Amino acid sequence: MTKAVDLFAGWGGFTEGAERVPGVEVLFAANHWPLAVEAHALNHPNAQHVCQDLQQADWTTLPEYDLLLASPACQGHSSASQPKRRHYHDALRATAWAVIECAEVTRPETIIVENVPPFANWIFFNNWLNCFELMGYKVSTNLYNCARFGVPQRRRRVVVCASRVGADLPAEPTAPETAFGPHIQWDAGNWRPIAESSLNVQRRIGWAQERHGSRCLSQHVTGHKGVGLDEPIRTITKQDQWVVVDGDHYRPLTIREVARAMSFPDSYGWPSKATRSDTIAGLGNAIPPLFAEALIKEVV
Repeated sequence: MTKAVDLFAGWGGFTEGAERVPGVEVLFAANHWPLAVEAHALNHPNAQHVCQDLQQADWTTLPEYDLLLASPACQGHSSASQPKRRHYHDALRATAWAVIECAEVTRPETIIVENVPPFANWIFFNNWLNCFELMGYKVSTNLYNCARFGVPQRRRRVVVCASRVGADLPAEPTAPETAFGPHIQWDAGNWRPIAESSLNVQRRIGWAQERHGSRCLSQHVTGHKGVGLDEPIRTITKQDQWVVVDGDHYRPLTIREVARAMSFPDSYGWPSKATRSDTIAGLGNAIPPLFAEALIKEVV
């Protein structure tokens, strides 16, 4: 049995993926957001849960384990980071050092870290990797498109594997990208006439329909040209930006559709007190379980 720990566990994508791999059990999950800890515990009640700032953690209290999973804060690396919030984003980038501190104290056999591609451009990224090598780990890094792993979303992520037993990350599959269309709930949601929306919304939906037909996806971002239903949806973020279009009506994606875009199963739930904004933020910050499962299955 491979015993795992999930740091920055969030809504639980890493744990969900890990526990689909035969022989893997997640013993411990931690995050600083109380609602995320509650959502994780709701779906993974057998793990020990801790809510705290992981930069202040006492790693000697962790149970014995083999596999460390971590998705440190990505916002400080994202292209959406605002220069005027430099100190805030500097602090978020620094959360990656908690992974090094945990590894130094606990020395698991294998570590898998997931983040946005700009993580590899971080000024300290090579120093960060070197810390694993100094501890005797073999390090491999790869860039992936999650849509190649069965996730109906074109979501690009960088993954780092540090292994004491020589494990390597898998190559990206050559399978076609997974379409989002089959995951839409056409009889759900609150549809409204396109003609009653703002001119900017009408313009964006018009661009999408010109390119992709009367049924398509549109994003509430200036200049976005929409997405066809035979393609993966583009990156789900913590912002509520995507709408589905059907002829002369449109509506926001349902929360379940957002969860499906992230490859969470329909059985996955969240606290009843979680608002729509909370839930989309939790899902958008997660690692897709199908993607996590593929990585862990290969590495373990």
